[in-house]
Amino acid sequence: MRYAEAMDRSTRFTSKYRNYAALYDVVVATLPASPTVVEIGIANGGSLQTWRTLLGPDARIVGIDLNERSVAMRDEGFEVVVMDTGQALSWRELAEVVPEGIDLLVDDGGHTNRQQLSAILYGIDLIRDGGWLVIEDLHASFMREFGNPSPYSTARLLEQLTSDLHRAHPRSSVPPRRPHLASSVEYVVTGTSWSALRIRRWTADAVAEVTAGSNATLMDYDHRWDATVGRRASRALPPWLRRVARGAYLRAAGMAEARSLFNRDTR
Repeated sequence: MRYAEAMDRSTRFTSKYRNYAALYDVVVATLPASPTVVEIGIANGGSLQTWRTLLGPDARIVGIDLNERSVAMRDEGFEVVVMDTGQALSWRELAEVVPEGIDLLVDDGGHTNRQQLSAILYGIDLIRDGGWLVIEDLHASFMREFGNPSPYSTARLLEQLTSDLHRAHPRSSVPPRRPHLASSVEYVVTGTSWSALRIRRWTADAVAEVTAGSNATLMDYDHRWDATVGRRASRALPPWLRRVARGAYLRAAGMAEARSLFNRDTR
């Protein structure tokens, strides 16, 4: 069953953006048979019903909300915790509720930077390896009513985290800004206003180079020089001067070309 079909079967009102369904299908396909799902933001309860329909009776589904009326969902077999996930203390309390860890944590709460950032920074340690942390409605990072755009928005942190995954590579010249987060995330799946972090703690050997085959006869030059005047001109230089010329080119002409491309929106 797909997410959209399960959502259609909900009797309680629920609302999601259409593109979320296909993205959730990617996540659900990797979950274990009886997962623990925690969703922040219960609203009318339709989303909890969606998870139950999709994942079956053996799934543990926990809803979190600030609205005390949400405890009515307990009568339908759901666990409900009333707390403010924007507070660090709440995450310590949640760790006691799910000591076995979480397979899927969904933040669909208040959408403020404080709440979404807390879900990432505190929630990531509660998720088991192979699990997911999903942040919905990231367009809030660009809405004035949420105090954005801001240098401290959730979207900005996710951009930096994605860059940190590249910085964590052993050949990178720059270390990650947030090494704990970078070493906890295997990869990121992103769609419009929706991002999911696949959690898997890894060490440096996780990005060790793997090779195969022995025929390397086609490897004849540095690909950074493709279609450039610098490549053709450098052939006449001695090796040591060629290395100097390459570095100078990449810092000057290469940067200028990259800047021009970076600022374009092609069609």
